[in-house]
Amino acid sequence: MINMNWFYYIDKPLKYSSFDVIRVLKKKLNIKRIGHTWTLDPLATGGLLIVVWNYTKLISYLEKDKKEYEFVINFDWETESFDLGTQIEYFNEEIIKKFKKEVNKEKIQDVLNKKFSWKIKQIAPKYSAKKINWKRAYDLARAGEEFEIKANDVEIYNIKILDYNFPKLRLKAKVSAGTYIRSIAFDLARELWLSGSYVSFLRRTFIEWLDVSKAQKLDEFDEENKLDLKEIFKNKQFISLDEEIQKKIDNWLKVKWIFDYKIWEDLFVYKDWNITNIVEYNGEQLVPKKKI
Repeated sequence: MINMNWFYYIDKPLKYSSFDVIRVLKKKLNIKRIGHTWTLDPLATGGLLIVVWNYTKLISYLEKDKKEYEFVINFDWETESFDLGTQIEYFNEEIIKKFKKEVNKEKIQDVLNKKFSWKIKQIAPKYSAKKINWKRAYDLARAGEEFEIKANDVEIYNIKILDYNFPKLRLKAKVSAGTYIRSIAFDLARELWLSGSYVSFLRRTFIEWLDVSKAQKLDEFDEENKLDLKEIFKNKQFISLDEEIQKKIDNWLKVKWIFDYKIWEDLFVYKDWNITNIVEYNGEQLVPKKKI
């Protein structure tokens, strides 16, 4: 069987949902088992990691990676979705004049330093892919249903101002998985005494160490332009096994031996340029955990 286990890195275009990208690639690759990690909103662009065939089993080993975004917050309007996906509500002239007079770049940076550094509590937007009782929040919001989203702990490792010229504030932020940039925009506006704001531009520039400049355009998709596994899993240990041990691991048999591996750490078994198994070493035995 031809190997179809791959990772692709796509620069998601504007107004495409993450599922739209999957739909296009399913057709191009003529394959059914395909997924993605870390959903991007339709009004966002940037890095989307695509996982094909049996490598979908590796998605759980990627979930906690850091992401970096560049985005623009506008302070002259607000929307219910915190972006341009819902109706715009204009602020009156007095509010805008007061904001322009009292809020400068230094004040914004001070609020970012005090309120948006390291671990924070954050509530996801109602118009988001977050699941509430097995349903997507945006579906409930569009149906007019009332529901509550609980605050989650997220981390902002770094956030800095790239430019500020009212009404636009351009920022760059490195955040943990599960962080909503639109919620940062909304919460920042509240800290600056506005009732809300909206994100007019959002681009994911990094997934951990994967630079979006290395991603391929969807309309220029090249099936041969695959990601190097060791580039994706830089923080994992890759090991090679001799044939006899490999056969035992493939058959879910523990192998008793003295190995020079870290104890209780996920080890990626690497053979013929592919990840074949996930194992761990308990100090005495090599223990199979997952077969890819």
